[in-house]
Formats: sequence, C-alpha cells, structure tokens
Amino acid sequence: MGRRERPLDPAEGPVARFAYELRKLRQEAGGVTYRVMAGTAHYSAATLAQAAAGDRLPSLSIALAYAQACGGDRAEWKQRWRETAREVSGQAREAEDGSEPPYRGLARFGIDDHERFFGRDRLVDQLVDMVGHKQLVVVTGPSGSGKSSVLRAGLIARIQRTASRQEGPAAIRVLTPGPSPARTHAGNLDPGTAPASTVIVVDQLEEVFTLCTDPAERTRFLDLLCDLRSAHQGIRVVVAVRADFYGHLTHHRRIAEAAQDATLLVPPMNHEELREAIVRPAALGGLVVERALTTRIIRDVADEAGGLPLMSHALLETWRRRSGRVLTEAAYDAAGGIQGAIARTAEDFYGHLTPEQAETARRILLRLVTPGQGNQDTRRPADRGEITKLGPAAASDTDLVLDRLAHDRLVTLDKDTVHLSHEAVLSAWPRLHAWIEEDRDRLRTQRHLTEATHTWQTLGQDPGSLYRGVRLSVAEDHWAGPGQRDDLTPTERQFLTTSLAARNRHRRQRHTRTAALSVLVVLSLVAALTAWQQNRTSDRRHGEAEARRIAAVADSMRFSDPVTAMKLSVAAWRLADTTETRSALIGAMAQPQEDTFAVPGADAGFDGSGNQVRRLTGDGRSVVSFTKDRVRIWDLRTRRLTLSARGPRPPLDDTPVAVSPDGLTLALLTQGEIKLWDVRAARVTGTLTGVDAMEAPLVFRKHTLVAVDWEGGAVQAWDLRTQRRMLRISLPEDSVPTLAASPDGRWLALCQDKHPPELWDIAQRRKASAPWAVKVRAGDCTDDTLAFTPDSRSLTVVADDGIRGWDLRTGHQTLHLKADGLTKVWSGSDSGFLVATGPRQLLVWRLAHPYLPVLRQRLTLGDWNDVAIDRVAGAVRYLNGSGTVVRSLAIGTATTKGWVQHTADRAELSEDGQVLARFAVKDRARHLQVVDTRDGRILFEPPTPACPSKDTGPGEACADLLALSGDGRYVVRNHHQGASDKTRITVWDVRTGRAHATVDIRPDAEGSIAVNGLALDLHGRTLLVYRATNPLAVEVWDLTREKRVKTIRGSLSPAGGFYSLGVRLALRPDGGSLVTQEGTVTDLRKERMESRVLGDEIASVAAFSPDGTLLAVGDAMGRITLWDGALRTRHGVLDSSSSDAGADTTGGISALAFSHDGGTLAVAGEAGTLQLWDVASSRLLGSTLPTPGDQVLALAFDPDDTTLYAAGTNVPVEKYDLTPEHLVTTVCKRTGSGLSKSDWKTYLPNVPYRQTC
Repeated sequence: MGRRERPLDPAEGPVARFAYELRKLRQEAGGVTYRVMAGTAHYSAATLAQAAAGDRLPSLSIALAYAQACGGDRAEWKQRWRETAREVSGQAREAEDGSEPPYRGLARFGIDDHERFFGRDRLVDQLVDMVGHKQLVVVTGPSGSGKSSVLRAGLIARIQRTASRQEGPAAIRVLTPGPSPARTHAGNLDPGTAPASTVIVVDQLEEVFTLCTDPAERTRFLDLLCDLRSAHQGIRVVVAVRADFYGHLTHHRRIAEAAQDATLLVPPMNHEELREAIVRPAALGGLVVERALTTRIIRDVADEAGGLPLMSHALLETWRRRSGRVLTEAAYDAAGGIQGAIARTAEDFYGHLTPEQAETARRILLRLVTPGQGNQDTRRPADRGEITKLGPAAASDTDLVLDRLAHDRLVTLDKDTVHLSHEAVLSAWPRLHAWIEEDRDRLRTQRHLTEATHTWQTLGQDPGSLYRGVRLSVAEDHWAGPGQRDDLTPTERQFLTTSLAARNRHRRQRHTRTAALSVLVVLSLVAALTAWQQNRTSDRRHGEAEARRIAAVADSMRFSDPVTAMKLSVAAWRLADTTETRSALIGAMAQPQEDTFAVPGADAGFDGSGNQVRRLTGDGRSVVSFTKDRVRIWDLRTRRLTLSARGPRPPLDDTPVAVSPDGLTLALLTQGEIKLWDVRAARVTGTLTGVDAMEAPLVFRKHTLVAVDWEGGAVQAWDLRTQRRMLRISLPEDSVPTLAASPDGRWLALCQDKHPPELWDIAQRRKASAPWAVKVRAGDCTDDTLAFTPDSRSLTVVADDGIRGWDLRTGHQTLHLKADGLTKVWSGSDSGFLVATGPRQLLVWRLAHPYLPVLRQRLTLGDWNDVAIDRVAGAVRYLNGSGTVVRSLAIGTATTKGWVQHTADRAELSEDGQVLARFAVKDRARHLQVVDTRDGRILFEPPTPACPSKDTGPGEACADLLALSGDGRYVVRNHHQGASDKTRITVWDVRTGRAHATVDIRPDAEGSIAVNGLALDLHGRTLLVYRATNPLAVEVWDLTREKRVKTIRGSLSPAGGFYSLGVRLALRPDGGSLVTQEGTVTDLRKERMESRVLGDEIASVAAFSPDGTLLAVGDAMGRITLWDGALRTRHGVLDSSSSDAGADTTGGISALAFSHDGGTLAVAGEAGTLQLWDVASSRLLGSTLPTPGDQVLALAFDPDDTTLYAAGTNVPVEKYDLTPEHLVTTVCKRTGSGLSKSDWKTYLPNVPYRQTC
C-alpha cells in the first residue's frame, strides 16, 4: 500500500492549486493508481506522484500525460498549465512587492532586524559580557564577517531589550567616522553631554585611516574615544575595525593599550551557525529551504573568505526565484550561487542600461570606492548632491540610475548619503573590479582632488589653497582630455580650472620679465622634457593597466566564452609583458575549455511536442538534434550542418526517442511498437512489436536495442541487424529495473528493486554466471550508477568512494577509481578512456592506468545530457542538461605516444633538464636507465644486480636509491651485498659507461648498514650519504680518492616512515647545507645537524633555487613553504591545492624545481598535476598544465628557462615550451584567429587596434 499524499490547500498558491486539481481529476477517474497510470502515460509512477505533490510545477509534458491517463482533455489542461506557469513566473516579482524578504542580501542587519538575525548568539553573548566589564571594546574581523550586523542586530538590540526590562532605555549613540571624524562627532563624544549609561558604538573605524587624510584630525578623534574611556561615568565605547586595519591601531598608544585585553575577534560561522542563518529566517516567513540546498550552501561558504554577504545575497536572489514556498537548489543555481549571485545581479542591472546610463553608473560606482594602498579596496560614502552633479547627464537620469542601483541592493541610500551596500561588491563583480584596476591611479588622484576642493571651499576659495606644481601637473594629466572632466563635480572642475588659470597667470607674469628670459627658456625646456617623459610614462602605465584589466576579464570568461578568453589573453600579453599577462597567456595555453557550440534552434523554447531530443554521437564528433519535424546533425569540429532531413510524418508528439551511437538511426516508441527511422533515407526501416514503455526507456547500442515492456512486465532486447528479438526477461510485479548495455551490444546488466545486478549474454540468449555480483551493494544499484567500460570487458558501479569495476569473464575486480561525489559513468566508443561525472565535476581516466585522472575538472554545471570523447580532436565533449550547448574540454597530452607500460618509481633530472636518470620497474626488478631527454635515447643502462633474497621485490631495500650529478655526467646507485654485510654504492660515468667510483658502507656500532638517501654535487666530485641510524648521520665522501672525509652525527633518532623507502635530499648548490624531507638540516661546513619544522604538514620534497638564496619545501597537503636559503626567514606559503579554481586538489607535492633566475617555481602534485608559480608575487601562473595522467617524479628548467622538463612514472619525459612566442602560436592555433577589430573595440575601446595572431 502506497504512502498517503500530503493534504493540500489550494489557497496556498498556484502550484498547490494546480496539484489539487490534478488529484481531483484522478479521484474523478475512479482513484486509478499511479502504477496503472504509468502504463499509459509513459512516465514512472514516482514522476506522476511528484507532479501532484504540490512542491513545484511539473513540466507541461508530464502534466499532460497525467491528465490524459485520467481521461482529462489535453487542450483544457494545456491551457491550465500555461496560466499556472504565468502565475508562478510572476511570483518572484510579486514577492518583492507583497512580502518582506527573509534575507537582507548585501545590506547589513539593522537594530529592527534582530528577530531574523541568527547564527551569532554565542558571539553576541561574548560581546555583551565584554561590554559589561570593559570600558572600551574592539571588535575586529575580515570584510564580510558580519561585524556591523553583530553590533546593530546583536549588541544594540540586546542592550535595548535588557534596558526596557529595567529602569528605562539605555542611551546609545551609533556613528561612523567619515572624512572629518573629530569635527563631525565632537559633540557626541563629549563626556559632559553623555549620560552615565551611554554606550557609544563606532562602526567602520577603518574610515579614520581611509577617508580621513589629516593625521592631526585622526589623532584628535582617537583621543576623544580614549577620553570617554577614562571619564569614570560608566560610558562604554565599542569600536569595529576591519582586520586588515587592526594593526593601524598600534600607531596610537592609548587605544593600543586599551585594545590589548579588550579585543573580540569575529570568527567564521561553524556549520551549525550557518545552517541556522540559512534555515531560520525562511522558517519565520513560512518558507522551506531544501535540505540539499542547505548542505550545498554550507559547503560553498565554508571555503569562502568573508562569505556571509555573498551567502545572504545568494539566498535573497534564491528567494526571489523560489518555487511556491520552497527555496530550491535549481533557484540557487539560477541565481548564480555564492560566487555568481552578486555578479549576476550586477550584470543584469548593467545590461538594462542605455550606453549613457551605463557611463553614469560607472561614474557613480567609482565615486563610492577608496582604492587600497597595500590593503583591500574600501567603500567611500558620498553625499547624494555630489553624485547627482557628476557628468553631463541630467540629474533625473542620475537619480534613475541611483534608484535602480538601490532597487537591486547594490548601493544603499541613507538620507542624503550614498554608499555601496557591502565591500563584497568590489570583489564579486568582475566588471567593477576591472574598472577599479584600470583607473586605480586616477581614483587615488581624484580622492586627493576632492579633499583639496573641500579645503578650498572651507577657506572661502583662498588662492593659497589652490593646486600648484606636481600636484597640478598630475591632475591636469588625468583630466586634461575631452570628456575626462565629466568624472568630476562642478566644484572640483571649478577648483581645477581656477588652479590652472592661476598657473597660467603666473606664467604670463614670468614671461613679462625680460631679465629672466634665459632662465625661462631653460625651465620651459625642462618642463617640456618632463611633460614628454610623463606622457610616455602615462602611456606605458595606461597600457599596463589595460593589459592587466583584459587579463582579469579573460580569466573570468574561461568557462562562459573560452575562445574569447584565449584571444583576450593573447591581446593582454601583446599590450604589456607583466606577471598578470604572462599568467593569462599560460592559462590560455593550459585551459582545458575549448569552444562552446550552441545548438542552433535549441534555445527557442518548447515547440509544442515532446520530441526535442539532442544527443552526441558515440565518437564525440557530432551532435544530433531531433525536433518536431526535422533531424539535423552538426559537425562539432567544423561547426557546420552536415545533415538535415525531415522527421517522421505526421510529426510524433510526446514520443520517447533513442539515438544510435552513429546518429543515423532513431528508435521511436509509439502505440505499442518501436519504429526504426533511417535519418538519411528519411523513412522507417523496421518495426519492433510488443512493447510499451515509459519515458526514455530505450538503450541503444551498436547493433542492439533494449527496452522495458511495462505492460507485459519484461525487459526485451533486439538484434537490429536482423530485427529479431534476442532476449526477453520477465520482471516481478511492480518491479522498476535499472539497465545498462555494453557498447558492443553483447551484455546486459539488470538490477531489480535494489537487488544485486544480474548479467545477461544477449548473443547467447541466457543469463551469465556472475558470482562476483553479490559484492555490489544493493543501494548502489540505481539509475545511472551501472555502466560498462568502453571496451565492454568490465561492468562498473558508482559507489560512495568512487567507481569499482569487475571483469565479466574472470569476475576479478579490475578497477577502483577513487573519487568522491560521482553519480554516473558514461560508456563511450573510445576503449582507452573512462569518463565519469558528478555534480560540478568531470573526470577522465586512462583504463590502462586507472590510478590518476587524465582530466579532473570542476565545472559550474550540475546536470548532464550526454558525454562523449572525440579521440581525433583530443577532447571530451558534454551536452548540458537542457540540451542547448555542447562544451569541449581538451584532454591535453593524454593521447601522447610516449606512454610506456613499465612504470618508473624514482627519477632525477640534471640541472639543465637534458639528462634523466630513472628506475624502471620490469619483471619485479629495478633497472637503472639514463636517458637523453632531447631525443629519448637511452645513454646508459648498467647491469641490474641480483638481490640477495629471491623474495626481494620492488619497494624493498636492495637497489632503491639513485642520485644524478647536476651536470648529468654521473649517476649513483646503491646495492645491498647480502652476506657480506655491507651496502655498495657505485658511481657511474654516463659518457664512458664505466664505474667512476665505488663506496662500501660498513655496519655502524649497532650493526646497521642502512643507506637511506644519496646526493651528488654539481660535478660529481662529492657524494653525501644519509643514514637513518641511531643517531642520524651524514657521511661525506671524496669520490676522487674514494675516501670518507667526514661523518656528521646529530642527537636525533630516525623519524620513521620515510627511510625504509629512501629519503629525498636537497643539497644547496654551494655545498653548504643538506636538507631532508624529514626536516633534518645539516650544516656541512660547521658539521652540525638539527631538526626543523619546515612546513605546516609532513614534508614530501624540498628544492633549493640555483643560486641557493631560496628553499621550497612541499608537504603532503599540497602546500609549498618558501624559506631563505639559510633557513632563517620564512617567506610565505603557496597553496597549490586551492589556487586553481578549475582543477581539483593536487594531493601531496611530488616534485619541485626553480627556474635558473629563481623567478618561477614548478610544482608537481601526486594527483598528476603540474603548476607554475611566480615566486615574487606568490601568484599561480595560469591554470594547471596539461599532463599525460601519470605522476610527475622530477622537474627541471633548461638553461634559458624557456622549456620545462617533467619526468613521470609512465611518460619518461614531457616537455613544455614556455616561450611567449610558442604560447601565442599555440593559443592562436587553438582559436583559429586573433581578436577581431569589432571585439577589440568592445573590450579595448581606448587602445588602438593591433594584430594579435
């Protein structure tokens, strides 16, 4: 017996009313069950039940199927659905007019909002307690942490409620400093006028340092705050300051002393607090937030610095797009999510403006910004009169733009003051951020000009306060051109004009003095030269600013418009060679995103039929579109229409369709039979009878078609070559099976009611033996989780921890691909790769080496319609959930011919990258090979010594260590001599193939012959042997004499966990110190050894820069800690695990290499990733470089730093040409052309056009 449906109130809204009418229709039809309805409606019982649940409006096709199954009139219910849809689409607009939003968006919480202020109770309790015991309290936290809301909706509201229950309301004064804090607020800060119980709250104290430019004024204001503290009248002072300005308080001794034991840090919300802030405001308004949406927002915000305003705005936009009373994940995606909601709102606002209004909006927004100087940009409150006087637009137009900005909650209008709703707008809206970067210097100059104008007005337009000299020249340079003064107010223009006029008068007077004529000539020449130099400098700076802006625009467009992003990256580098443009150029070369193909006509909307089907062909080359009356095929490589043929006549309506892998045959389910439609011939070529199925019941493979016969209760399979039914599997009553068919059409996997899968041999017409199937958890056997590998040899199942696969013939588990969050495996025609997807991620594995993904990409999509690999084009293509857009991702070097099956587990490269030494594992033995990386030749391969025990295999201490001299001339290997109780180390001359030196390591006092790490100096003259004995020891050997010259011992015991497999060593180029991955630092000159903590986690590899001035230490969590070469100063941390938003985590660091100039650091991760970092700026250059899909073991740059060599486990050497010319050529080849003149005018309107490709 089914579960009772939830009672519905038709008065709840249009969705509830429509669901109520559907239920009423079913009752009038005799209460027919959903199971019976499913047999005629071609939709599952669960889908039909959900249509009448009242949670959301069903699609038109489902609603019509429901109505027809109950005997309803199709035309009548189509009209009802459309009327309901119009009501639902208007709910977002009506909600804004008729009901109060439960979320504040970018606006802070006010005192009256305390009833919907959740998640900060514990913090407010702490703050109230501190205010009760301290006379001055400092509240600090990063921008976006909610300081202002905590003060108003938390502290002040709590004080008011407490006071109302006692003697009367507390005296509370709230103020923000502004540009003249002491003069403006002296009255409010006078202890003589403030009652004893006054609480003075100073919000945004950072304005004292950003808006107030007079140091004396700033000091007076801070002194007033401290005087209140010492007035002994019970007055309490609470100040809130942004965390990046907290250090500025140390410049004022009195307030610094007061803050020492009275500072409250505002921490990020934990998961429970975030959940409360999301769910409880909605509950106050009778709304429900989907549980999946709550979990997702918490996950999104947890890693987002200052993410609370972003979350609040995303929730507000989700509320506007809600479905009935439910805030859904679909509405959240439509709003743009945490990262995109502000940008989407802002771009929607900007997109509805005329060009004149858009320019007015730019002027207004830039007026509300104070550009940072070594810190973040901040908001700048401005008088509304100042704003309305900007530019040539009429005041009414400016008011219109202001009102629209306020309506979209991008700015706040507070009486006569205008300010940005939150500083999050500055970083979350790429267009505004680009404007600021483009005009940063100009904005700073403008702020100084505004202050000078105010002073001039205050002094009664005293000529002595006018601009002169350099300040006037700089201002004139910024605002001398036509239209440039539109960014100034009339008063500022008057001030600048008066200053220029005064300068001109002075010059004229000087001209009249003939006695100073010679001096005047010289000065004029100097002035001219200076102006010329300033003009050149200004042009260069303008070009660099434009280049940086375009580089930022390119980075923001890599997903939405990848081809334009690549073209803009080249254009940015052509304008100026900076770190940002170099990063953009590398990012364009490395980005997996290729072109985006919008299927023509796919975005035209519903055409009245149920046959809007689009699929990729099995080879990934084409997309097939089947609409009401046509079948079209587009070639995705050439973007051309290759076939357009008529569809079935008369046009079929609401007919399930399946497309063959080659796209040339359609299977159409209609009236109890399946018709096979030849696309090219435009006719039916066969009919398969005796089947009635639900929505999308058809599985189409090479020569096989599988369908579910719901009426007959069976699964059927046909051979399409003979059109004979090959298999019929009876189903239990009420069974809902899960199907998967192999790409070659031979095998069928079947799950019934969460039982383990059954394997059927379609060719043999029988059930195959599959005892291993019991290992598949019943809960994993659901829709989309079953799939065959592309070679049809294994069946895969998506589990919680990744993908598992079993060989169909042996039953052995052949695959265990570890990855979280996957939901589906796609069976394609390419037998070499496997593709899996999950919410916002796509992964590709090489089946021959299923340990590391070839491609792991984070995406903004959460729904997929189809996925296929185009092996020839080297791309994986995916069709979005709506079937309107095909996107392509480059597989990169995954199809390289250099892949070898013999895996290497250790490798070292010479300093110039031209010689590689590697241990290749073959036949359970390690074979030492020395390879020329330029042509792949094996230069030297010494005999492989036999291990003393037959059971010794790879990974055991027989011959597991190697080292290569920096010049690539010498290679060293160790070998345990077994019964002789010694370890022999042989140094080979690569050129002659002869032993250069032999060293025997004898047992220590405890009988240990352990050798755990080896290192050679640049020219192979000195060998260092690291021994994990007790205590640790480093032996230094002179190889010319084959003599140990010193042994350095410390008081340290072995760390354990590393030395049994070999410890990686880093030798400083000057030979002065040796660093191990265990954190042992040995001073080879002073013969001292000490243990150091070199990173936040367990270290995995270390590398010195070629000049020895820097040391990089990589750890197991993907972070790199930079030290000076002497290990005295820690310079910073590079987080390779989170810097590339498009790629997944790198895992632990497996290899590091500095360029020869020390400016670039190459970083390889254990997850097969490879990145480049700019050392000076600690900036990731571009995105993760394409790799073949194996782990990188060693890295090196060539002497010119133009080529990066990467030695991997299966690809001995992968070379990356990093010259800008090669990068430009590569990107131009990918795009087919450079930036056109029209696009150049769109993105670079103020820069003359130049050819980019």
